[in-house]
Amino acid sequence: MPEKTEAVSPQDEIIESNDTEKYLIFSIMDKLYSIQSRQIGEITLFETVYPLPLMPSYVLGVVNRYSVPYALFDIGLLFYNTPSPRKKVLIVKDEIDRIAFLIDDVSGIADIRNDTILYMEKNSEAGDLTDAVSASFTWKESDVLVLDISRILSRVTGE
Repeated sequence: MPEKTEAVSPQDEIIESNDTEKYLIFSIMDKLYSIQSRQIGEITLFETVYPLPLMPSYVLGVVNRYSVPYALFDIGLLFYNTPSPRKKVLIVKDEIDRIAFLIDDVSGIADIRNDTILYMEKNSEAGDLTDAVSASFTWKESDVLVLDISRILSRVTGE
């Protein structure tokens, strides 16, 4: 008796594969950015920011989440020297470096195949986009930049 086989669509294979990573995709000033979903602590509405002295302009200060301070970064100021609208805050899940980013809104969560991600080498010129972005990929016919938290923190340290 022939064995019964179940049809598997190519999409099912992608989702079940170890060759994919989930990314949270969000917008900042009408451009798409992402970080790996395992790095997300929470997303909340913008609240009070407590300024920090002697920080670069793109580090707005500290936001308080459940009595834990997070340094708030404005990617609009970091990349474009234009303040981002203060709508939502993306809290990064990290016990050592507690940081958060201003974002406009969440666009989606996507399973991205590792072989479709284009990695960028860090440029030696300070202030270059590669100081904060490590890769990019295409999602729904749009380019999405992958923020590299360690590169952003290195840039702050250098300034």
